[in-house]
Amino acid sequence: MAIGHADNDEEINRPVELKSSPHLGADLWPRLPASWQDRAHGAAQQRYGHVFDGVAGAAGPWWPLRPMVFSAAFHQELGELSDRLAVLVLEACRRRAGTAGELLDLLGVPAEQMPLLRKDEPLGDHLIEATRPDVVLERGIPKFVEINIDGAVGGTAQADLVSSRFHSVLEAELPELSLTVPPSAVDSRFAQIRAQFDGAGEVHLAIPMYAHGILPGAATEADRIRRHQPMVDSARRLGIVAVPCPWRELGNDADFRLVSGETRFDAVLRLFITAVEPPSAGFTALINSVQHGAVQMHTPEASWLLSNKAVLAWLWEDIERLAPEDRQFVHTHLPLTVAVTPEQEDTVRQVIPDRQDWVLKPANGHGGDGVVLGRAVDDETWRTALRRAVAKGGHVLQRFVQADRTDMAFYDDRTGTVRSESVPFVLGPFLFGRQISNIFVRHSCPGGGQVINALQGSAMNTVLIAGSLPV
Repeated sequence: MAIGHADNDEEINRPVELKSSPHLGADLWPRLPASWQDRAHGAAQQRYGHVFDGVAGAAGPWWPLRPMVFSAAFHQELGELSDRLAVLVLEACRRRAGTAGELLDLLGVPAEQMPLLRKDEPLGDHLIEATRPDVVLERGIPKFVEINIDGAVGGTAQADLVSSRFHSVLEAELPELSLTVPPSAVDSRFAQIRAQFDGAGEVHLAIPMYAHGILPGAATEADRIRRHQPMVDSARRLGIVAVPCPWRELGNDADFRLVSGETRFDAVLRLFITAVEPPSAGFTALINSVQHGAVQMHTPEASWLLSNKAVLAWLWEDIERLAPEDRQFVHTHLPLTVAVTPEQEDTVRQVIPDRQDWVLKPANGHGGDGVVLGRAVDDETWRTALRRAVAKGGHVLQRFVQADRTDMAFYDDRTGTVRSESVPFVLGPFLFGRQISNIFVRHSCPGGGQVINALQGSAMNTVLIAGSLPV
C-alpha cells in the first residue's frame, strides 16, 4: 500500500448520513473570566481528595483542579462520529469474515488468548453496542486514534464520579455557571444490558472480581466489592440484581449455568481482558457457561476483535470501495493507518526517514504498552522498532496527530502548590446502545510523557456540558 490514495465513485452499504459541518471541539473553560477560574480552582483545591476518592488510576501527585467543558452540540456530534466509526469498523470486518472464528484467524490472534470466544458467533450489529474510542482534537477536529469495542471498556464509574463531584464543587462556588453533568455512563451500560432481557422479570448479573486491574484504596476483598457499589445501585434501579463475585465463589450447575451459592446468573458483566486474567476454577466455570450458551455476556468476546488496530488499516485499504461520505469521514477523522507486514515492507521503508510523522503501535495492545512515538526516539531506535515489528507482525503504523492542548491547573500534593500547564488530552466517549453518555478524559501532567494513557502516568478527568458561558 502506497502512502496516498485516489477516490472513485463506487458505493457500498451506506450508513447514516453525516452532517456536512461538524462542530469544532474546544475546551470552553479558558473562556471563563480569570477571577471565576481562580475561585473554582481554590474550591477544588480544598476538595480534590473528595473529587478523586476511589477513582481508578487517580494516584497523584498531580491533581486536576477542574473538569474539561464542552458544548452540548459538540457532545452530540462526538457521539454520532463515534458510532459512525464503529459501523465502518464492523463493515470492514464483514467484508473479510462472517464469524468470530474467521475474524480471529484473519487477525492472527492466538485462540488461547480468547477462551470466552464462541467461534461460530456471527459478526452482527450486537457487537457494537458498547464502545469507547480514543479521540484527540486537531484544530478542533476529532481524530480517532483507536476504538475500543467491548463491554470491558474501563472508566465508566470514574467518569461519573468525577463529573458529578466536580459539578457539586462548582455549583456551590459558582452557582451562576450553567454546567450540567453528562448522562451517566454506568446507568447507560446497565440500561443497555437490561434491554437485552426485554419483557423478562428480575435479571441476575454476575460481576467477576477480576485479578488484573486498578482499584485504588481497595486493599481487601471487601474494599474491592465496595468499589463496585455504584454499579450495583445503578443495576438495581433497572431491575437487575448485580452481584460482585470473587472467582472462587463461581461454579456451574448440571446444565452449565453459572452459579454462586443458590444464585443462578442470567448474565455476566465482563470488566476484564481475558488474555491477562489468571486461570482459576471460577474463570473455568465462566468459560463453560459461555461455551454452552448458558449465560449471556456483556459483551460477547467477539466484540473485542473489532478493537484490533489492524481493522483501522483495513478501512484505509478499502478507501476506494467506500461510499463518498464514508471516504470523507475516513480522510477527515481517521489518521492514516497501515498494517506492518512483510507485504507492506515498501511502505514501512518509506516511513523510516519520517519518524517524526509516525507512531508504531501493537495492533492488539492496550494501555499504551509497546507504543513507539517516532518523534520521541532516535533514528536507530526507530529503525530497530520497525524491523522487529515487520518480523513479529501484529503492528500498525499510524500518522502522528498534533493534538490540541488546553490550559489545566494542577494541585501538587507534595508541595501544596498549584501549577498551570498546557497539556494534550484524549477524550474517551462512552457509547452504550450506540448512544453517547459520559466522557472519560486522560491528559498529561506537568513533566509527563508523550503517550497519554492511565498506565503511562496520565491524569484522569472528565467533562461537564456547557449551556452558555460568559466570555
